[in-house]
Amino acid sequence: MRRDIDRLMNEQGLAGLVVLALDRYSPAMYYMTGQKIHVGLYVRASNGHAHLVVDPMERDQAAASGIDHSTLTQHGWVQRVERESKPLRAWAGLIADMLENLGIKGRVAFYGEATVGNGWELIEALRAKRPDLVIDDTHPDVLTRARQTKDDDEVANIRRSSEGIVAAWDSLVAYVRTLRRDGETVVDGMRAVKLGDLRALLHREFVARGLEGGESIVAQGRDAGVPHNRGNDEELLRPGAPVIVDIFPGEAGGGYFSDFTRTFCVGVAPEPVKRAWDDVHSAFREAMGAMRVGEPCRSLNEKVCDVFEARGHATRRTDPSLQEGYVHSLGHGVGLSIHEAPLLGGPPSNLDKLEPGMVVTVEPGLYYPSRGLGVRIEDTVVMRADGGFENLTPAAYELEILIPA
Repeated sequence: MRRDIDRLMNEQGLAGLVVLALDRYSPAMYYMTGQKIHVGLYVRASNGHAHLVVDPMERDQAAASGIDHSTLTQHGWVQRVERESKPLRAWAGLIADMLENLGIKGRVAFYGEATVGNGWELIEALRAKRPDLVIDDTHPDVLTRARQTKDDDEVANIRRSSEGIVAAWDSLVAYVRTLRRDGETVVDGMRAVKLGDLRALLHREFVARGLEGGESIVAQGRDAGVPHNRGNDEELLRPGAPVIVDIFPGEAGGGYFSDFTRTFCVGVAPEPVKRAWDDVHSAFREAMGAMRVGEPCRSLNEKVCDVFEARGHATRRTDPSLQEGYVHSLGHGVGLSIHEAPLLGGPPSNLDKLEPGMVVTVEPGLYYPSRGLGVRIEDTVVMRADGGFENLTPAAYELEILIPA
């Protein structure tokens, strides 16, 4: 959690922490300041002393952060750029000065959003100015460790995104129930319904609730059998074909995400789809039944593998190169990034256990593109201090949405 930053920095042997925002939203900057500052520099010493330098246009956000702050103008920014000839070298000089001002010497962790080349150039320029500096390369890094658990304010933000997800899903189901079947086509009045119509509906619901939809998945049939296939908006919605809807919006403008998946068929599902859905639902219930504080994250995925293998499905536990069957881990952390620590699965080196404040997904799935099907069920849950969990995305688990002919 954020309140653990200083303790984690000292445990990791850090003298300081630097976050640089180069005219773009940075989850790390938001995490450390509580503000969506797009141009700025945050420097923190291991004793908790911190300073924030911002573009003058963002001085109000800096003031709202409650952090000691100044503006680029106050640091002679224009003159720095002229003197250094390149903005990245000017940033390196400013970072060096701020480290000096805060008495930071030794190992420093760096965060921000930049291209790999720009990041490399920045660090090389900084090393030239501060050859004594040690760049932290510890894994997991200090922010990954801190962000692995969420405080009450963070959970509240994720809960709002989750509520928007459930409302959007309910709207989609309600819309599908208004449709009718015309032979092998699903129609709205006289118009054939496309997958893009469903995606557009979801995104309208997100916008109405202050969320951004990102790259949602609405994939049907064979495409549903490839986990991250986004689906084809021009494809007609087909009766009896499995449709995976995986939606993961976050706060508009950057912020906290949630994650959710359901699989449905319009009308009666074919028997192979029913069997796959039943197997996934059984694995999902097995995993949810084992969710408790102290449970090894990796063991949850092992339980799901047990269910699937007992029902005749291949898993990556026995074949890491698998492309059909259960082809991924059980889940992942959710927060300022849609995928973050911890991982529910992974190699034996993953020794993480569920802790209070962790927000994770539970998402078993089966994928058979060669058979024209894929099934996934997913909810986002938060681990509670009492050892249990709260499901943040409660919605019905129904495969078939029946409509009239």
